[in-house]
Amino acid sequence: MHGEGDKGECSTLDRQKYDPPGYSRTTFLRHALQCVIAVIAAGAAVASIPYWGGDDFPLMGLIVYVAGMVFVAMPLCLYYESLLQSHEERVERARHMLAA
Repeated sequence: MHGEGDKGECSTLDRQKYDPPGYSRTTFLRHALQCVIAVIAAGAAVASIPYWGGDDFPLMGLIVYVAGMVFVAMPLCLYYESLLQSHEERVERARHMLAA
């Protein structure tokens, strides 16, 4: 996701050309997913601040991070993956229809 975009058989230009709404949705969701992961990591870091100078393990930061990733980021990842697959199928179908 970092600087390389989504991998697939279709190029970015094909995705924009053959399915503009799908391209917009996948791009928006990719950026939203990155923001959600950053917010979860920042929340975990903030929750662990009281433990930085001590000998105790920052358990609350770990709980915030794991819970956020499992219950928020993972469903978003699964939704993003299904959205991306359906988008690629629509692009392939449109490419084949125009080629025929």
